[in-house]
Amino acid sequence: MKRNCILFCLLGSLFSLICCSVKKMPEGDLLSLEFARSGMRAGYEYEGRVEKDSSGVITLTAMKEPYGPLFEKRLSANDLQKFRQIIETNKMYKYKDSYRPMVRVLDGWSWTFTAVFSDGTSISSHGSNAGPSDDGLQEIRELMQELIKDGVKIDTEDEEEKDDD
Repeated sequence: MKRNCILFCLLGSLFSLICCSVKKMPEGDLLSLEFARSGMRAGYEYEGRVEKDSSGVITLTAMKEPYGPLFEKRLSANDLQKFRQIIETNKMYKYKDSYRPMVRVLDGWSWTFTAVFSDGTSISSHGSNAGPSDDGLQEIRELMQELIKDGVKIDTEDEEEKDDD
């Protein structure tokens, strides 16, 4: 009897540990999302972020082309929902914290992804020369590039310094 009780307790403890480690889609609304990819050149090959501020204004800041300048555009709540849907469909909430290849690579590329939700949860993942097997990151980038097409170019300090010379 004692043996069965101990076995039952051990199995229950193991089950609870497994259940606690299962990653689920956050229940809250998406508040912000960032995706960046770096190549061998200096700076970001691609950079994009979506942010919903405290007044409810949603802004996309992203590049239209690799290593290009940043553009900005206001988005609708429906647009923000599209990003949330990509995360859910591709199960991006199950991404590992870090992706690395099995062999050492001295050159190559890296990426980072972060999403924050209104329920206080966040998803954060990054990689170097490796990534998840699904298309989630590419879909995020494609949606950003589609939405930013009619965005307005943002002036940067580097450009202002060039104008002063």
